Amino acid sequence: MQVIIFTDLDGSLLNHADYSFTEAMPALARIKSSGIPLIMTTSKTRREVESLQLEMGVWEPFIVENGGGVFFPSGYRRLSIGDGQQRDGYALVALGTGYSRVREFLGKASGRFHLRGFGDMAPAEIAERTGLPIDRAALAKEREFTEPFILLRPDEIGPLSGMAEAEGFAVTRGGRFHHLMGNKQDKGKAVRMVRDIFRRNSGTALTTIGLGDSENDLAMLAQVDVPVLIPRPGKGHLDVRLPGMILANKTGAKGWNDVVQKLLNEQSGTPWEQDHQREDL
Repeated sequence: MQVIIFTDLDGSLLNHADYSFTEAMPALARIKSSGIPLIMTTSKTRREVESLQLEMGVWEPFIVENGGGVFFPSGYRRLSIGDGQQRDGYALVALGTGYSRVREFLGKASGRFHLRGFGDMAPAEIAERTGLPIDRAALAKEREFTEPFILLRPDEIGPLSGMAEAEGFAVTRGGRFHHLMGNKQDKGKAVRMVRDIFRRNSGTALTTIGLGDSENDLAMLAQVDVPVLIPRPGKGHLDVRLPGMILANKTGAKGWNDVVQKLLNEQSGTPWEQDHQREDL
């Protein structure tokens, strides 16, 4: 049975505070040696994911900007992608609204609400707000489908979301920011599309695993066979449960590594340890 892993990055595979994946390296090495597709499914941009994949030694498809775009490296496993358009060495399936349209709406909304998007910030400010190095903060500005933003008055989220919905947009919450995006995209739709492409090309049974920690991961987790919820530092798990959901008992890369290792043991026929329950690993 083929396994595919979909994973959020910030707060999941990457630690929330320092963005390190060091503690996940044992599981990452096992994934690579087993040839398991590891599909990064993130609010980050294509340029950010490319940089991370290079650092990790990963060459796999990825889903960016909360499902706005799905990028398959050209020639990847000789998969037939279908309606993908060629862009910069990828077959791209675009599900999201173009960035210029997103910025147009945000400019309109800023006349009514107290908000600022990444497009309004210099890389130095993004670096300060996120803890990213300034070169990575610059990559976070190279957006194609969505806009992270800060809302200076939290009580405005309801009216802002209503205005967005009326104009074909949606607002979701990530680990640090709200995100404005087209209402025809989310991580779940992108995951379902990628899963179907693998299924159509392989003709074999698939087991899908998804790992995330934030509200904008829930659509992804609802689409996989084995959803894994990572706790947030100082906040614990989101108050949500899905069928078969596993609750990791450690944050970030360490919790990610532990659960992935145990799930891969299960897939290879190694039984779960007797003192573990699937709801609390």
